[in-house]
Amino acid sequence: MPEQNAEREGPRLRDEAEYPSDEVLARHLGKAKAAWDAFTARLAADFPDASLEWRFYRDGNSWLCKVVRKKKTVCWVSIWDQAFRTTFYFTMKSDQEIDRLPITPELRAAYRAQSGRGKLKPITIEVSRKKALGDVFTLFGYKSG
Repeated sequence: MPEQNAEREGPRLRDEAEYPSDEVLARHLGKAKAAWDAFTARLAADFPDASLEWRFYRDGNSWLCKVVRKKKTVCWVSIWDQAFRTTFYFTMKSDQEIDRLPITPELRAAYRAQSGRGKLKPITIEVSRKKALGDVFTLFGYKSG
């Protein structure tokens, strides 16, 4: 049973043959699909030059979405059960600027607590409701600016 729970709790979109279409996303996101739709609509409105690039990654055995603007990867998106996660990677040089961004104190504290992966430190935001998109777009604007 633990393996089943691990699968249930991990990222979705594990079938390489099943492209993450709108229907597939709706099936996994459930009520969080409204937040996904708001995310993509705001991206299109505020950052029309940004693109969503879905690709199946064999090392993680799942589909991931790379959000690119001006040839720069701004963030990565993974689909989970009833939510999606955005992950932004920053260099250590960004620490002071991240500290000054108008993001939730919990997110800022989680970022500060990380030692980083190599030269990069991630910030991951789980989005199940539209309310979480404020921090996502604050970071998106900073990273892509």
